[in-house]
Amino acid sequence: MPSTDRRALLAGTSAVLTALSGCADLGSSSDQRNGESDPHWVSTYLGDREETHRVTVTVTNANGDVLFERGYQLSDSNEADEDATFPASTDPETIAVTVDGTRFERDWPGFEQRALPCDSSNEAGVEIYVENAQDGTPDVQLEADCQSITGA
Repeated sequence: MPSTDRRALLAGTSAVLTALSGCADLGSSSDQRNGESDPHWVSTYLGDREETHRVTVTVTNANGDVLFERGYQLSDSNEADEDATFPASTDPETIAVTVDGTRFERDWPGFEQRALPCDSSNEAGVEIYVENAQDGTPDVQLEADCQSITGA
């Protein structure tokens, strides 16, 4: 897993580059995004930096509509994708993570999680850790969390 210092450095560098590019969304109020609340979020991390994995993350609602889908080629040089967002108003139900062709499906975190529901200034999201099981097959760990992230 990436270290906290490395995450902080990456986050700081990303914020500076975004601001320099003129694309920064410096406000966080919901009225800046046509009344939408802050978004749900997905962060994906490579657990073993010596591995390379092709990963697809898909979030669907109760009707099976795709709310979020993103593909990654995780490796030592691309070991994380943090805070990818989708609208909070979409009511996610299922998250599917496919690692090198192996599919893992879980319920979107709900009220049964200790940290949830989130308070009004935060939205629920998941951290996905792509790892290998002891037998060498792909495995994923999902952790629910709350944080305030503004969408673009």
